[in-house]
Amino acid sequence: KTSTGYYPGERIPNIVLSGLEGQHLDLSEHKGKKVVLSLWAAYDAQSRASNVQLYNYLKENKADVTFLSVSFDENRNVFKRTALLDKIDLKSQFCDETGTDSNIYKEFQLRKGFKNYLIDENGVILAIGLSIEELKNLI
Repeated sequence: KTSTGYYPGERIPNIVLSGLEGQHLDLSEHKGKKVVLSLWAAYDAQSRASNVQLYNYLKENKADVTFLSVSFDENRNVFKRTALLDKIDLKSQFCDETGTDSNIYKEFQLRKGFKNYLIDENGVILAIGLSIEELKNLI
């Protein structure tokens, strides 16, 4: 493992969380599908905007890519309200209420900034910090 998170060409570690709608996130269950994984927080405007843009692009273009989102907001109500305001389906949204104390937050080195990842069918990271244009070119 590198000392600064995960990079293209590396296998993404598994993430397991529960969602507001009673759904369960186990990233390993998405093997065989391309996945956009967005790591964000409501208090970080740039990561929130990126989360919304990626979600909307994939939804509008009916891309054959699964969208999964993990928020690091410590207040579940703030997370839920934000997701509803942003009109994002809660079934693809998960919240790690331990925030900056989260093992995921630490393992992905998010203190250096929130990120999103494009992951291939085998769990290998194809790209990090995707814009809509970069996503269009990669899928």
